[in-house]
Amino acid sequence: MKAVYLEEYGSAQNLTFGDIAKPSITPNQVLIKVQGAGVNPVDWMVREGFLESTGQHEMPLIVGWDAAGQVVEKGNNVSNLKLGEQVYVYAPISEQGAYAEYLAVDSDLVASAPKSLDMVTAAAVPLAATTAWQALVEGCQLKAGQRVLIHNASGGVGSFAIQIAKSLGAYVIGTASASNKAYLTALGVDQFIDYQTQRFEDLVDELDAVLVAVGGDGIVERSLEVVRKGGNVVSLLDDIESALPLQLGVNFQRWWVSPNARDLQRIAALIDDGVVKVNIDKVFPLSKAAQAHELSQSKRARGKIVLEVSL
Repeated sequence: MKAVYLEEYGSAQNLTFGDIAKPSITPNQVLIKVQGAGVNPVDWMVREGFLESTGQHEMPLIVGWDAAGQVVEKGNNVSNLKLGEQVYVYAPISEQGAYAEYLAVDSDLVASAPKSLDMVTAAAVPLAATTAWQALVEGCQLKAGQRVLIHNASGGVGSFAIQIAKSLGAYVIGTASASNKAYLTALGVDQFIDYQTQRFEDLVDELDAVLVAVGGDGIVERSLEVVRKGGNVVSLLDDIESALPLQLGVNFQRWWVSPNARDLQRIAALIDDGVVKVNIDKVFPLSKAAQAHELSQSKRARGKIVLEVSL
């Protein structure tokens, strides 16, 4: 099969588009004929060697762990999915990925794709939307009437987080550059902060929760200062080792998303009900994965980047 894979860690130019063995499935897995593969920051982080020290990957490594497509084979123990079913999945990062014609994955991680989306668009959803859902619902414990600040609100996770937070009945504050104000307003933010010209600490206080979907600039520590006692700060990138959360009486978590079919089912329902929209910045053919990575790393994408697998 055709795939995009690494033979050694490094730059986007280390991504090879070529032929590789088609995966076989175990009794608990399905084989998905991939039609779309989502591009996420973790893809290029792994490409650069983010998990090299763990020894969990073998070369050649197919990268990318968001996929949407059709079930073409199923193991003997699989009863929750049908042959021919249109599905989507966030696959485990410890395994071979989805920049390929076929993906073998445990069936209990796979969900029926949103019926209102084509498979290329559906591929933009799993990791980013699951991250936003878990971080807000489980991490921030967000409730109706609460106020939440979302950093990097125009990114893939942020775009979903705004809409999910609004669906929960929250008041949403989003940070991004001025060029993204109209985009965030359309997504439903109640208050916009231009992070390039404004300091959020000067504009908000006593928040119930903060979702930090960006790193650097002491942003976690600064976010802790604007949350009420007993409130929640969830960071997707930076961790802290100080006692500041304890001193301030704020709950802090460095969040690691987990593949979860039940969450994907909930998200699909929100999409099909028109509550959550999928915003795609650009679609690349599978053979142009290197360019897709370069766009993702530029941090200029508004919404999601997807690879179309039509070979």
